[in-house]
Amino acid sequence: MAARVMGTLPEEVRAAAARALSTSTFEASWSRSPPAASAGDTALAPLRKRLQQRAPDLAGLRLQLGLTSADEGPRRLRGAMHLADASWVSFAAESPDVAPVPTHTSLPSLSAMALGIVLASLLVVQWITKPLQRLALAVEDFGRGAAPVPLPETGPREVQEAARTFNAMQARIHRLVADRTQALAAVSHDLRTPIQRLRLRAGFLDDLEVQRAIDGDLDEMEGMVESTLAYLRGETESEEPRQADLAAILSTLVDDATDRGASATYIGPDRIPMRLRPVSIKRAIGNLIDNAVKHGGGAHVTVEEAPKDVMVRVEDNGPGIPETELETVFEPFHRLDASRNRGTGGTGLGLAIVRQVATTHGGTVTLANRRAGGLVATLQLPRQHTVGRDGDPPSNGALLSPVTPSGVGQA
Repeated sequence: MAARVMGTLPEEVRAAAARALSTSTFEASWSRSPPAASAGDTALAPLRKRLQQRAPDLAGLRLQLGLTSADEGPRRLRGAMHLADASWVSFAAESPDVAPVPTHTSLPSLSAMALGIVLASLLVVQWITKPLQRLALAVEDFGRGAAPVPLPETGPREVQEAARTFNAMQARIHRLVADRTQALAAVSHDLRTPIQRLRLRAGFLDDLEVQRAIDGDLDEMEGMVESTLAYLRGETESEEPRQADLAAILSTLVDDATDRGASATYIGPDRIPMRLRPVSIKRAIGNLIDNAVKHGGGAHVTVEEAPKDVMVRVEDNGPGIPETELETVFEPFHRLDASRNRGTGGTGLGLAIVRQVATTHGGTVTLANRRAGGLVATLQLPRQHTVGRDGDPPSNGALLSPVTPSGVGQA
């Protein structure tokens, strides 16, 4: 509008007309000489284009746009239009918030900058999360009973503090467990001597009935010591995991129970190669079979194979146990029979040892009452689980021959 009005007025009144058109936010002026060059014209190219679209006449007036320099105070928008008689109408207004628009020359640099930011972010995330992953794996392994292995105290400060605290904690726990096991082992060793002396003296008794009663008490005492040590050894034992045949172990345990006159059967594959601790597994499943024979009249062992795990079920035909006791029976020294006599046997550590062995192998053990009567114990063992830190990862090579170590813990 300023250009149209002043283009029709005589030159002597154009300056006054420009002052009349000025407002508090828009300042207009007229002059014969061209205006001084303004800075920042590249950023205003999109604004010039939009103005020319709104007012096509501006294209013929050779509209110029620029920004005042920072030395002149708050930056303002400055422009000029060329009239037909070669004079100029200049104006100044408040500077709009104009963001630089990327051009075809700046897009590659922006893309490279974005790619660099993404790569740097990935490196930072990996630097932060890798120590946390190591810490999580170490906590999981130590929780399964693996030997303590110090974590490298690297990474961010918070991760270093967590690793340092975890190293101190696992060293302290391992030392406490080792001290307790050593103390109990010393006590058990000292107990064996008086037990053997009492057994020898009982052999000189003339009353055979008293002699058998004393021998029974001594057998019970010796069994309590051995079962307690077996449970405590499970927390610190360092049996190396190796390739073994689980089916051979199960068949051996069932045959041993049958040789003792018990009712025991096995239904499952003839061969189940797995990576495990054979002695521990034999002790755990032997405890389940002994419990089924002792309290359920017989043991029926079945195996179900899956791609990722193996399920071993030991069923009996006994009365079962109350639903409220299905979990508490795994607690050490917990027994349903409070009398603790030799007729019912054991010290309440059999199932505690089973759960301990299952946890060490990364598996689980559960109890459930059968609808048809009796109890079923389910031992779940993962196939590809690496047992503790002392074992190597599962091998893809040839399998070793079946291993059937001896020694079954007392239930």
